Amino acid sequence: MTLGEDLNSIEVALTRYILPICFIFGIIGNLFNIVVFGRKHLRTNSCSVYFISTSIFNILVICFGIIPIVLASYLSYDYASYSISYCKFRSYMIHVLFMMSRSSVALACIDRYALCSSNVHIRALNQRHIAIRLVIIVCFLWVLIPIHMIVEVTIQMPVRRCGAGGIYSTIYAIYSAIVTAIPLIIMVIFSSMVIRDLRHVRSRVHPNISINNSNVQTTGRIKKRDVQFIIILISEVIVYFLSTVLFPVYSIYFAITSTTSKNSDRLAVEGFMRYLTLSFLLYINSCSIFYVHLLASTGFRQECKQLILCLYKHKENNTVLSIQMRMANMRKQLNRMYEHHPMDTSVRKN
Repeated sequence: MTLGEDLNSIEVALTRYILPICFIFGIIGNLFNIVVFGRKHLRTNSCSVYFISTSIFNILVICFGIIPIVLASYLSYDYASYSISYCKFRSYMIHVLFMMSRSSVALACIDRYALCSSNVHIRALNQRHIAIRLVIIVCFLWVLIPIHMIVEVTIQMPVRRCGAGGIYSTIYAIYSAIVTAIPLIIMVIFSSMVIRDLRHVRSRVHPNISINNSNVQTTGRIKKRDVQFIIILISEVIVYFLSTVLFPVYSIYFAITSTTSKNSDRLAVEGFMRYLTLSFLLYINSCSIFYVHLLASTGFRQECKQLILCLYKHKENNTVLSIQMRMANMRKQLNRMYEHHPMDTSVRKN
């Protein structure tokens, strides 16, 4: 087999067998994220707004991105390569949702920086209603900014591939590198500033509750619950960086080498790298955030444990209530039968 055939086989295997597993675990994990951070004692925290919005965007990314890729792999038919309107819509939506997700994480980093700041005006930004407004603004901006994709993205012939072509492919590569790099740079810079500022807040002491709502000793002005949020966020930033950093690198490389003559092996390697950087790793990131949270934060694990116990107890209580209602109905039926047949010795009042 040639190098191109080997790489194509690997790509098919990743799409058919790994992505469906990621889809299942990704949907479950992001739903758990939404439920956990939406609990009464956590949803008042501004950072929860960003975590919930990121999980919602990730679910939409998974549905719009993974399902069509897997179906196209099994059916050997990509509808986006035959329908121009669907090609434009899908490319636009996936890009918009990815950028909304990245921007939510970047805003969460800014939010945690505001929390740790010694400047009272900056700390004032750490509020839930401000977080909600910023998420809405970000959604509005990312609906408008990539509107050029609806105009320029089309089906490229003769290869019949949905994507950018001509001079726009180079422009889009540069654009993608810039808009992908900006949230990553914001994440890295503000995460570093948060870690730095945590060392300078120990002199400001306030009452505190942990992420699992138990009383604990505070770490300076920052509540332990907020420290847990910071740990969760830093772990999320690390995964985002590792899974996304190759995207702008590949985009810049493509823009530089777009006019270069390439042999079949180089084209095969570039095609495989394009698959990894522009789809596979990005979808892995969207599917893995919940499990990263589990590994990174003890408080988050406790929250998940409490949630599962609450759901189990609720189910158990519903089962007991259902049995009691059935018993009560049986007693009523027996009483009615006895009233209608008082001399019938086969019927006994319970």
